[in-house]
Amino acid sequence: MSDVTDQWELAPPHTERETPFVAVPDPPAAAAVALDAPVRNLQMLELQITGGATEIYLAQRAPADTAASFDALPGKRDGDVTQVSNRRLVKEIITQAHAAGLKVNLCADAPAVTAGDKKAYLNHVAQGLEAGADTVVVGALPTARWIADTHPGAPLVAGAPLGVSTTAFAQRLQETYGVRRIVVPHAAGLDEIAAFCALDRLEVEVPVQTGSGADCHHCRLPDQPGSGLGCRAGYQNTPGDGAPVDLGGFLDGASDCALCDVPSLVALGVAALQIPGRESPIIRQNAKITQMYRRALDGVARGWSTKQTIADIDRVELTWQMGWVPRMCEQQRCRFRDTDRRRTHV
Repeated sequence: MSDVTDQWELAPPHTERETPFVAVPDPPAAAAVALDAPVRNLQMLELQITGGATEIYLAQRAPADTAASFDALPGKRDGDVTQVSNRRLVKEIITQAHAAGLKVNLCADAPAVTAGDKKAYLNHVAQGLEAGADTVVVGALPTARWIADTHPGAPLVAGAPLGVSTTAFAQRLQETYGVRRIVVPHAAGLDEIAAFCALDRLEVEVPVQTGSGADCHHCRLPDQPGSGLGCRAGYQNTPGDGAPVDLGGFLDGASDCALCDVPSLVALGVAALQIPGRESPIIRQNAKITQMYRRALDGVARGWSTKQTIADIDRVELTWQMGWVPRMCEQQRCRFRDTDRRRTHV
């Protein structure tokens, strides 16, 4: 078993432009940062509550006579469902989440909805709001406008499919559509996240522990078993006639750890950390990811250094040595650090 000090030293440095935004937060600030976890059934909800989630996001299956999904994912991915199966179950999940003190985000973030499906889409959203959803996550400007007009005052979240990559765009969404929170692209750096956090009255949600590339959800490559998300190329061109260098990340949708930089995200003032995995085939493992980030936030709240937090995780979590270290630390899958994989998509 490797020493926790050795694991700590495996993390590469930050990029030069991000180093000024690495900070030690005030411990009480950690309590203000939500953990937004995926849910698609009651068992998943129970596990995420146990794991320390304070928010959940879910999507309801679109009507049977609608060909497209009304959220950012298809009904199934690699054979695993991504959506709550029916309206009654959506209501039950939301009721139990609220009873546990969790906020509920309804995913209606399809990157495109046809005009012919407008009525069905709005009815779909209305059902979620009537069931008690606290916010609606949108993925396209037309659907944001439809909801703003039909449900004025409904809190909107600009989801990843909108690709909010500039502060001007974020402000436009806030002023024109009433968007109250944005989900930043996965490739956003600490400096960019800091710029979003500086905007007045706009919450910032940061995806962690997932890989989506610089232009999230817009590549449209087929999502087939074995090929991953398809939106991060892992090849680097070489000068002259040299062949492209394979950086080991082609069509790489694997995880990128942000545990070591949770203190900096807290210090920047992010509103929430988003855990991936509505389609996760192993829901206990997915909840374990939530628990790891809960431990990281709790470490900040105690005033611990990240090294202390990792030592505590190493002491109590078998998952750390058996899974996290070989998959993340040893492979340098570090979300906000200067790694070869990161250079392929930033």
